[in-house]
Amino acid sequence: MLLAHLPLAWIVARAAGMIAFALLTFSTWLGLAMSTRILGTRRQKALLGWHRTLVWTGLSMLVLHAGALLLDPVLHFGLPSVLVPFASPWHAGAVAMGVIAGWFSLMLALSFRARRWIGQRGWRLLHYTSFAAFGLALMHALYAGTDFVGVKGSIIAVVALAPVLWLGFLRILEPRRSSTRPTAGPTARSAALQSA
Repeated sequence: MLLAHLPLAWIVARAAGMIAFALLTFSTWLGLAMSTRILGTRRQKALLGWHRTLVWTGLSMLVLHAGALLLDPVLHFGLPSVLVPFASPWHAGAVAMGVIAGWFSLMLALSFRARRWIGQRGWRLLHYTSFAAFGLALMHALYAGTDFVGVKGSIIAVVALAPVLWLGFLRILEPRRSSTRPTAGPTARSAALQSA
């Protein structure tokens, strides 16, 4: 068997990294779809629940990814390598992109709890960081990930990136909705009172 000679920690790190990337990509897609309202307005609360679940599940896979790298007997990663950008002895720039993407993703996940303190506007502005988190995670996968090499990696990158670009442009180009509801015309009762 081909995998028999590979350390178990390396296999777990690769699998957890790919799953984390997939979950955080789905979360990005869903967040953008919610902000453009292409999925409708009725299910926003349920979609927000899914969005948050995807983020936290992706982050748990990210923790498994980092933990498995710490146990890998070949790379010899220390705690700073998985927590501090550019501290890795192996592909420092590519690993730093993943570390920064991870911190951005954690900050975004925690922002749901901080929303009442930072306000809706601050929360929305903070969420623009999700583009950086996604881009850095994608670059990390392409340059540090051993499973994203060659044509297969390019295909995965296009499949992950295309919806982000499409939904991002849709979000930018769509007309702004006003935050106030339009006032309704006179009610039947008020019209009757006016005519009396």
